[in-house]
Amino acid sequence: MKYRTLPLFIAVLLVGASCGGDETKSEWVQGEPQVIPTSTTTVVPELVTNGWIQLGDLSFDLEFTCYSPGAGDVTAIGIGEHPDNGQWVEALIQGFLGQPYVGLTIGESVRYEASLDSPLEVFVHDGTISAGAIEWVRGLDLDSGVGERIGYGAVFVSCSEYVRDLPEDY
Repeated sequence: MKYRTLPLFIAVLLVGASCGGDETKSEWVQGEPQVIPTSTTTVVPELVTNGWIQLGDLSFDLEFTCYSPGAGDVTAIGIGEHPDNGQWVEALIQGFLGQPYVGLTIGESVRYEASLDSPLEVFVHDGTISAGAIEWVRGLDLDSGVGERIGYGAVFVSCSEYVRDLPEDY
């Protein structure tokens, strides 16, 4: 083995050893070793939670993206999993002047929203978005304002940065 290829050979061995658990095989291509993976490992990024929603006795830790589309208007969209059954959870908090909204969807169809019968205030202060004393309902009929009362809760989101525009399809 030539001395100039020795450092490359050692580097390839170290990379292969640091992959831990993946099976690899080496092949020599044009006089230099090549590491070819024989199995793949899927890495799923871990959610970094920066907020929570309380719905009665349940609490959902979610990863929120914060948006600031205009003067004083904020929106936070959160994603995560149900703590008991692993179902997908999505949240929308809207702090538009005169049009606050808080909603939570579990799975593909179960939606909880703030009651239209109770006052809802979304507060924005020092990089946080919050709302308290939310009366949650399920199956809200927008025409009548009636829904099945679930309980009370709150939301809190810590926003280290805000995206300037709202997401596409908002």
